[in-house]
Amino acid sequence: MSLSIYLDDCVDDDHLIAALQKEGFEVLSPRRVGTMGWSDKAHLEFCAQQGFVILTANADDFHDLHEEWQKQGKRHAGIVAICREKDVRKHMRIKDIVSALKKLLNAHCQSGLPITNEFIVLNHWR
Repeated sequence: MSLSIYLDDCVDDDHLIAALQKEGFEVLSPRRVGTMGWSDKAHLEFCAQQGFVILTANADDFHDLHEEWQKQGKRHAGIVAICREKDVRKHMRIKDIVSALKKLLNAHCQSGLPITNEFIVLNHWR
């Protein structure tokens, strides 16, 4: 099983795309689908319509959107957030992001960990 991931503008990076695709993830980039510069809400709506999990480093804004959608009964494919660490040496690098996403996907496949309609902090999956 694979995970279809849409990269928010703040994580849209060719090296990350290549690393994720190498591991079998389907990846959409705002630059490639013409959604670059859209609002966070528009990105989330696009992902909900397309069935893509959104990967973002804009955790606070997307957490607020997730809470808003929960109150409205709206559903999305999942929000996976990379949180910035206070200590910059602990920031997630590309290899950390890919490894954490693989662990998350494995937990989803093995034990049914929900991703759909969830807000997940990727840092917890290092």
